[in-house]
Amino acid sequence: MTVAQIISLALSNTHTKTGQVAAADLILFFNIIRNELGDLIIKEVDENFFFQIWTIDAEDETTATRENGEYLFPVASSSQAGMLKLLRLAIKGYSTDTYFTPCREVDIRNMQEDWLYYMASQAKNDPIYFIGDESFFIAPEFKAADLPSTPAGNAQIKAYGIAKLTDLTASAVESAILIPSNFHQTMAVGMEQYIYKARGKKKEAFDAMLDYQGKRQEMVDTLTNRDNSAMTAKLPDDYNLGFGE
Repeated sequence: MTVAQIISLALSNTHTKTGQVAAADLILFFNIIRNELGDLIIKEVDENFFFQIWTIDAEDETTATRENGEYLFPVASSSQAGMLKLLRLAIKGYSTDTYFTPCREVDIRNMQEDWLYYMASQAKNDPIYFIGDESFFIAPEFKAADLPSTPAGNAQIKAYGIAKLTDLTASAVESAILIPSNFHQTMAVGMEQYIYKARGKKKEAFDAMLDYQGKRQEMVDTLTNRDNSAMTAKLPDDYNLGFGE
């Protein structure tokens, strides 16, 4: 489902006509629920659930007038999600390389030489990097001779990390939502409480909140393959078997 379809379903579930709740409020409600479910998945299911791989042009550092081998984390666009956390980095030191060489993460606080030394002298078969805020720094530095003339940059940096759930617009496509499609209906259910509140229906909003809480738990149970039902079970009593009975 797209963002627009999820919003439409939430309106249908609450018997709300277009115009009864402002469009800006509807997209706000959508993003509140989406971010809440995303945080819940990271916390309860897997902190690396939203894993993705990005490719970055090696020349970005020079064209963006940054220094010290710095590259910004990928940001959200119409074709990709932004990055929340970097887990691993690999590069093609030369444009002619067939495979990426894994980079070794270092602690900048414990380096024996100044970072500029490593940018100039670090071996290309043992690239290193460190993370600072929402960017990373690579050594050795890419030189003009390392880059192809076409295509520019040649996507010589590969970043493995966790996608960031940034707010979406009503025109966003299904792939941008990131929440598994099986639970897009859960997002619509989550929006119901806010739609009802916006219409002044407090009792309906409370009931919708309870319904949503159950749907949230169902999502967690499904994604983790756990059974958190209220039923209980126990092993059969085999005490008498020890006496041949």
